[in-house]
Amino acid sequence: MNENDIMALSTCIPLALGVIALHATHELAHIIVARLRKIRIGLPVPLPSLQIGTFGSITPLRSFPESRSALLDVALAGPAVTIILSLALMMAGIILTKNASAEALSYMPVVPAVLMRSSFAVGSMVSLMAPKIMMLPLSQPVPVHPAFMVGLTGLVSSALNLLPIGRLDGGRACMASLGRRTAMFVSFILLIVLLFEGLFGFSTVSIFWGILVVLFQRNGDIAMRDEVTKIDGVRMGTYLTFMALTALILAPFPGGLGPL
Repeated sequence: MNENDIMALSTCIPLALGVIALHATHELAHIIVARLRKIRIGLPVPLPSLQIGTFGSITPLRSFPESRSALLDVALAGPAVTIILSLALMMAGIILTKNASAEALSYMPVVPAVLMRSSFAVGSMVSLMAPKIMMLPLSQPVPVHPAFMVGLTGLVSSALNLLPIGRLDGGRACMASLGRRTAMFVSFILLIVLLFEGLFGFSTVSIFWGILVVLFQRNGDIAMRDEVTKIDGVRMGTYLTFMALTALILAPFPGGLGPL
């Protein structure tokens, strides 16, 4: 093993471990809240991704949720924890990159500056914390701390899972918040959007994600024991907040192409 191989491993291993740890935290949050809400769930089946490390997991429900509130709590637990941790990791990554020595920078992953414009949320954060990076040419290589990259993959993965489609976390949250009929309509529209994005878009992320969703997660989930009683205002506000955040994550920053 030569020096270049060692350097590559020293860059890849922290990224891989960080992505796995973040994904495990996501699933652990689902498990904890499901137990608190007395909902049995199956073992998560990971969905690996060559582009962002992981698309998340398929986590089936094994019992009927008592209410729409119970389902919403379980559905949002994983993405909420992951998004909060991802944002914290990205901020820490930016700070560590700015304060790193030249030697430390040489061991960090190198990405094109356009990556900072791949998301409106990411671009806004970088603009506030490291505005000089946003002034670089889009093809300019930029060294970044692994914590930033782990946070970025967690952020995009969580946003994809929060899309209101079928049995995704977002689909379950939409059904709990807006009702089954509305959730089915929204899911159908977004499946069509994913289809067109996959056929005519430029991102392999949307192609592979669309295929996985259509094959495994497109159908609505099992019934709740009480599908009539609506969720309270706090939960509705929380759901709408995460939907807005999902839109900001998946929408491109001016001059970028976006994660999809």
